Amino acid sequence: MNSAEPRIGFIGIGALGSGLAMALAQQGYPVTAVHSRRPHPAVQLTGRIAGCQALMSPQAVADAADLVFITTPDSAIASVAAAIKWRPGQGVVHCCGAAGVDLLAAATAQGAAAGAFHPFQTFAGLSDPATALARLRGVVFAVSAAGWLQEYLEGVARRLGGRPVQLADADRPLYHAAAVLGCGYLATVLQAAASLWQADGFSPEQAIDALLPLSRATLENLATLGLPAALTGPAVRGDAATVQTHLQAIADRRPELTDLYLTLTATSLNLAAAGDNSQSAENIRSLLRQYANTSGG
Repeated sequence: MNSAEPRIGFIGIGALGSGLAMALAQQGYPVTAVHSRRPHPAVQLTGRIAGCQALMSPQAVADAADLVFITTPDSAIASVAAAIKWRPGQGVVHCCGAAGVDLLAAATAQGAAAGAFHPFQTFAGLSDPATALARLRGVVFAVSAAGWLQEYLEGVARRLGGRPVQLADADRPLYHAAAVLGCGYLATVLQAAASLWQADGFSPEQAIDALLPLSRATLENLATLGLPAALTGPAVRGDAATVQTHLQAIADRRPELTDLYLTLTATSLNLAAAGDNSQSAENIRSLLRQYANTSGG
């Protein structure tokens, strides 16, 4: 790869592709070509990035760019890479958190330099380059590549305000599972909490409005206090009677959430107690076993 700043292209303009492209452009990277299976997202993105054009095919993006980010759904990455004719020395990067560079074997077989570049962040809801860039400050990037591309991608991560880390391919599925637990499943848990408010007669909007201040304060406590100090709740306090009240109410009115509550309570108790064999902790463990047997868990 020559020393000039490589022209960057994106194939796949979902939340991640759009957000990363905008963040790179905001930092002065030449994002010059994009393609999306549905034309509208690509055209919309070109309105936010100066000098960027929407092209009609993945091959057209590869022909126009020196470094191509494939930000399609994970299941499509390998087939997209295999359908393109790559130039020797050209860079091709996927942003799948759970897979290594082997996903791009078809490109490396043609002499391209392959990499995996995954920001440990969500891009949902982004609408402008400045916001996209701000969301990446302080974020970890899992970077795997060879040759010039490794150093280049680590530099990109730092220039975006993040911290590059290297992971073995075998470790990437656990890394990505952590992202899902800390992001997507966080939303799942909040939806479960909102459904309990709805069972009491409140609207979904009222439920979320009530939950968000509590959730934000919890995240702030995690940042300042760490774990396990930020843990709260009856299991942490050893209050078996309250846990039983919760379980009975959930079993009666939202039985589909019983197993989720049991799992989260047991995990919280283990984290807080860390081997605590006190009577209060054992009472809660016994209660959880009782309800697990009743629910069939």
